Amino acid sequence: MTKQYQIQEFINRNVCKTYYIDGIKQDAPVWSTFDAREGDYWYSEKYHEAVSLFVSNWDNLTMQEKENC
Repeated sequence: MTKQYQIQEFINRNVCKTYYIDGIKQDAPVWSTFDAREGDYWYSEKYHEAVSLFVSNWDNLTMQEKENC
């Protein structure tokens, strides 16, 4: 399995479209990105922003944090 394929699996599990931010319904969908370090979510208006955020934080995670993703 290539590294690109592995990271794509993590992106698929940790970046998703939602209508809720902190339990409050939004009019338009937003993209949520799981933050393994803090255990909460970051929100973005565009998919590529959410993926970029997840990928940029990936190398800063410990092995245990990566396993939590």
